[in-house]
Amino acid sequence: MGGTGSGRPRKPVIGKVIKEVIPLEDIFDDNELAMYKELLDVYMADFDRDELTSSDMDDIQNLAMNKVLAYRLLKGSKGDVDRQLDIATAIEKLDKRNEKIKESLSSRRRDRINPNELKGFSIVDLAVAYDQEVKRQHAERLEKLRKEEEEIRERRKDYKGNRYDVSENNELEEQSD
Repeated sequence: MGGTGSGRPRKPVIGKVIKEVIPLEDIFDDNELAMYKELLDVYMADFDRDELTSSDMDDIQNLAMNKVLAYRLLKGSKGDVDRQLDIATAIEKLDKRNEKIKESLSSRRRDRINPNELKGFSIVDLAVAYDQEVKRQHAERLEKLRKEEEEIRERRKDYKGNRYDVSENNELEEQSD
């Protein structure tokens, strides 16, 4: 009871699962594979990996794959206007599919947000927090400037000024009279 292997299995490392489940080398060239993996990393950065569902992972994979496929189509039609016109509908379909995927990801993310978590929190709270932070920064700066001023005053406490200064000469003449 309670030994090794008991309880709920650990969640696999999401990035590893997404990148290694499908034999991507069979689908993509080396440069496309690198692009796919980079896109996955970018998309995954928008999510808390502990909250990802299998549907989220599928959608993220499809988004990245669609981007690479659009790249492949555009690359293949480079310099061929007739071919570009032919693939325009395919790219348009990929874009529409990507929009649906993004909407789906967004709605699932919204569904996971706990509305009670942010209760009682308002724009006023943000403004007050910002105001306090600005005041703290100003106070720190003012304290630093005061210390610098005190150090400069201490270094110059025995300074008599310029002996050739007109006001200094006037004071010396007045003292000798």
